[in-house]
Amino acid sequence: MLRAVADTNILISAIIAEGNEYKLLKEAKLGRFRLVLSPQVITELREVISRAKFGFSKNQIELAVKQIISIAEIVITTSEIDAVKEDPDDNKIIEAAIDGYAGYIVSGDKDLLRLQKFRNVRIIPAAVFLRLISQ
Repeated sequence: MLRAVADTNILISAIIAEGNEYKLLKEAKLGRFRLVLSPQVITELREVISRAKFGFSKNQIELAVKQIISIAEIVITTSEIDAVKEDPDDNKIIEAAIDGYAGYIVSGDKDLLRLQKFRNVRIIPAAVFLRLISQ
């Protein structure tokens, strides 16, 4: 089964709109691929979605995070990757992919997408990943 890490921006988009990112989580829930996340990614998700601009209550945030955790495999990371010089915070996504044996990172982040690949992990947008798993 394909294994993929969803970047925080993908998870946020899935929570706030029913676009490709939402479809991606739906596909994970249906078991079409294994969603892999790390505690660091979950922490970042919680921090970002808590920003006032999104307007979610604490209960809404916890419900959304719990729903995502319920469909994900949480992996503990031990790798220390320094691949994204422009935004070192993005390295946590790569670490989750490496330590979680994921073949893909699904992201909308330009710094990650620019890499295209890190070791054996392909970095692609949500629309491309959805096409891949629908074949």
